[in-house]
Amino acid sequence: MSFPIDILPQLTDRLILRRFTDVDLDSFFAYRNDFEVARYQSWSTLSRKEAQVFIDEMKNAMIGIPGEWFQVAIAERQSNLLLGDIGFHVHKENTSTVEIGFTLDRSKQGQGYALEALQAFIYLLFDVTDTNKIIGITDARNQPSIKLLRRLGMQLVQSDEVEFKGELCIEHTFEMTKENRVISLVS
Repeated sequence: MSFPIDILPQLTDRLILRRFTDVDLDSFFAYRNDFEVARYQSWSTLSRKEAQVFIDEMKNAMIGIPGEWFQVAIAERQSNLLLGDIGFHVHKENTSTVEIGFTLDRSKQGQGYALEALQAFIYLLFDVTDTNKIIGITDARNQPSIKLLRRLGMQLVQSDEVEFKGELCIEHTFEMTKENRVISLVS
């Protein structure tokens, strides 16, 4: 799979999807260390130094390398302030399949930012790359994420009992294919 060199930045009405920059450090560090934000995420809290290393890596990383996660910064369009990020990776076994994840600062949740960012990103994946399927995996207790994935038009295809952060839970897998994409325009 190849990603165009100019795939980022992308603009929406209120947002910029872009690479991380050094000015993102404080916001990134804050939401990545918020227990409520991290509760259903696969990552754990990190130190300020680890946050800076992460940002430095994302500033220069190649986009779309199969098997490697890449984080796209979600920033407010007018101020360019970081609100969250979209993580994605191209599957190694089938490079036309992309898994996505998303994180938004708790103070920015419930305002339609995640929906707006993910709609734009899904269109981007389907329209400018060889992506044929997008997968989103979430904990069954994470009702806001489930609601968002459904609003995007993703379908529940599998539920599995897994151990996550030391406890058993049900993990839902949602997917959308290029042929069946139905992205809601309702915000």
